[in-house]
Amino acid sequence: MALNEFINSRLGPMVGAFLGRVLTRKQAFRLADFIVARLSVKRDSALYKAVRSNLAVVKGIPYSSPELDSGVGRVLQNAAYGYVDWYRMMASGLDDIESLCELDESIIDSALEAQSNGHGVVFTGAHLSSFNLFLLLLAKRGFPIQVLSYARSKASHRSDNVLRERFGINATPISFESLRQAFHRLSNNGFVLTGVDRPDVGGAPLTFFNRKVELPIGHARLAIRSGAHMIVAIVNKAADGRYSVTAPPIIRPEITGNLKQDTLTLAQRVASILEGCIRSNPEDWMMFLPLWPDVIP
Repeated sequence: MALNEFINSRLGPMVGAFLGRVLTRKQAFRLADFIVARLSVKRDSALYKAVRSNLAVVKGIPYSSPELDSGVGRVLQNAAYGYVDWYRMMASGLDDIESLCELDESIIDSALEAQSNGHGVVFTGAHLSSFNLFLLLLAKRGFPIQVLSYARSKASHRSDNVLRERFGINATPISFESLRQAFHRLSNNGFVLTGVDRPDVGGAPLTFFNRKVELPIGHARLAIRSGAHMIVAIVNKAADGRYSVTAPPIIRPEITGNLKQDTLTLAQRVASILEGCIRSNPEDWMMFLPLWPDVIP
């Protein structure tokens, strides 16, 4: 079994949680560097091609540009370090999470204010830095939230969901049933969270880095239909290795009565916000599927 196949196996996350208990952070980072070195030389792998093609579009340079050689390695390293902190936190519990990841209190205040005014809240975000830590922060605060995860999840994602459930996070793969639950939750002034930067053949063509790409719009449809507000959460990693979660002002969707157009307008607004964040820190974007496969030679 190839190294990256093991990481994506059912056993991979469980091994990660075990190593999080027995290794120091420094030791775990060294192990992560070893894994990244192995992955970075596999230039014919789907993983390598996906990361390189996405970086090429974000940076506006050709796929063959030498600048991308080191960029791919940095993306994989940042992702590996993020997984280290995610697994270590799950292994040790949430007591120290706020010393590792700082949450902008205005996010919580905005969500609770919307709830008190009779609105649910859809939290959205991109695969920036260690977005999983944001989930754990919400769990630490006792936030009752439903997470809509990728429907065609690999075994590792299913294992992740099991681990998340230990901290009270209701992770549900996207399906008609889970979307019905999410709509019911939002209609009752509850909270739902989902990532929205993954290519989705069931989505709609949105403009992303000056190109059209099929991106999810279910989050926007849920918000429009339920009357929920939306928060775009951004996780950034600082030079000292800590993380911070920020967000622009809460979005109150414009509802004209045209469900299709209102949904597309809101989804595009969210995509544009995320584009700006990714453009500022392209090596922190942990997207391992090609959004623009035509860029790959």
